[in-house]
Amino acid sequence: MVKELKRLEAKVQSLKHTNSAQTVEIDKLNCCLKSKDIVIIELKGQLNTFQEENVGLKARITSLEEELLRYRTKKNSSNSSIPPSQDPNRIKRTESLRECSGRKPGGQPGHEGSCLEMVAEPTETIIHQPNYCTCCGNDLSEIPAEFVGKRQVIDIPPVTPIVIEHQIFRKRCRCGHLTESDYPVEAHSPVCYGPRIQGLTAYFHSRQYITFERLRELYIEVFGLSISSGILVEMVGTLADKSKGIYEEIRSRICVSPTVGADETGVNINGKNRWAWVFQTPELTYIHADLSRSKKVVYTLFPQGFPQSILVHDCWASYFGVQAQGHQICTAHLLRYLKYLGKLYKEQQWSQDFSSLLHDALELKKTLYTEDCGREALEQRNMLEEQVDKMLAQTTDSRHEKLTVFKERMLKYRNYLLTFLHRPEAPPDNNASERAIRTFKVKQKVSGLFRTEDGAKAFAIIRSIIDTTIKNNNNVWEALALIAAMPVKYQDSS
Repeated sequence: MVKELKRLEAKVQSLKHTNSAQTVEIDKLNCCLKSKDIVIIELKGQLNTFQEENVGLKARITSLEEELLRYRTKKNSSNSSIPPSQDPNRIKRTESLRECSGRKPGGQPGHEGSCLEMVAEPTETIIHQPNYCTCCGNDLSEIPAEFVGKRQVIDIPPVTPIVIEHQIFRKRCRCGHLTESDYPVEAHSPVCYGPRIQGLTAYFHSRQYITFERLRELYIEVFGLSISSGILVEMVGTLADKSKGIYEEIRSRICVSPTVGADETGVNINGKNRWAWVFQTPELTYIHADLSRSKKVVYTLFPQGFPQSILVHDCWASYFGVQAQGHQICTAHLLRYLKYLGKLYKEQQWSQDFSSLLHDALELKKTLYTEDCGREALEQRNMLEEQVDKMLAQTTDSRHEKLTVFKERMLKYRNYLLTFLHRPEAPPDNNASERAIRTFKVKQKVSGLFRTEDGAKAFAIIRSIIDTTIKNNNNVWEALALIAAMPVKYQDSS
């Protein structure tokens, strides 16, 4: 009995020991489970972080792909409003808006050619007769000559400046009054340059874009005149001052013109960015240099706006705030930008269809007579107007951000897209204004920059006179010389 009790006690102790070990093991397992739960929570947190980073990276990849596409589809003057001066080298000719005609370059069959022709009365005739035989050496001077042929050489004689001296005298009348003659207007100082030299200086500077230093060299080597660069600058400034009356007359006439084209471009004046503006008609050109590109410039130059005019421009916001009878957005700008959008988003057809619609409108313009534009029930024009409305009502892919912005802009200015089909005097593009304002860029490319704002303003004034003269088929040099001969206030130092 005692042995049985001891055995049972031993078994109880063994079971207690086993139970204690199992409890420890259970505790260990519970600790492991708790640590695993912590690990799972941490992993879940990391997973959420990775998922958020993944979303951000996907958005970044999409943005970079769009940016890469924009870099691959570069803008230039043939597919956007970027000026030719900013084009990279070797632009492909196929980028032009001009469509292939299918004809070979050069003169076409049936084209009437022209060549250098002889004049009926030459300035000088030189007779060339042989005096001896080239075979035996006999004298041929007494033998009558037989006419064989003639040739004419056109050349310029050596340029020699002329100096005209003006002498004045006085006479005393029998009444006792002393009368003295006056110097002519061009002789405003003891020694000065005449109006033709002054006009030629402005011509070389503003028409041929020659710099003052090169112009000084030209006068020395070609004309034999030693004129300093400072005097040349003064000549241009003086002629610009004399031209201000004509300049203002051009501005006042532009205000009442049926159509006015406007444009602006940046100009480097002594290292600072300034702006050149142009307002032009088929007969007049007004160029203005200013510090700003804001609408205040237009309001200052034309306070009343253009109440009788159709204002043609490239959709710059400043022009829409100006009072005008109507507006016409430059179709050339639109076509170039549509070409860019077609390359940027190749999977869409909208830009190409809208471009074709504008081309159809341009072709219709060529066939319209003046009286056709005033007709309300012009079938072809009305069909084009309806097609434009339908295209602008279409929904574009939201991923094509630039295309969507362009379409919304066209909706905003819908009434100014086809004005040229309703007004016969309105051109469909603003190319004439771009040609007029490009003169500033050409001058800047040749000279590098304008040293002073006064120099830029003088160029704007003289260039306005030059372009207006050209448009009216007059001689530029003679026009500038006439302006140079006008009286000017001066201090007589004799």
